[in-house]
Amino acid sequence: TVVNSNVPGVLAKITDAFAHEKLNIVQQINQSRGDIAYNVLDIGTDSLHDDVPSFKAVQERITMLEGVLSSRIIYGLPGTGYARNLEGEYF
Repeated sequence: TVVNSNVPGVLAKITDAFAHEKLNIVQQINQSRGDIAYNVLDIGTDSLHDDVPSFKAVQERITMLEGVLSSRIIYGLPGTGYARNLEGEYF
């Protein structure tokens, strides 16, 4: 999931980050209200065979995009994978 400012171009940057890592977006839901947008993206991993992908690099890339407020990857252990952009610092 990605929470971002509801401004033109941010969603394109988010999807480009997945494409850069050769990850396919299988399904996407985007909702916005006012200045904030919320995105849920299902990423296909079938093409990765037996390799368990590390999403941390792509998560950091997405979280640090201008206009992105936070991200969460739901994969592996429950409760892990939350990241925020706090004034230009990856947390």
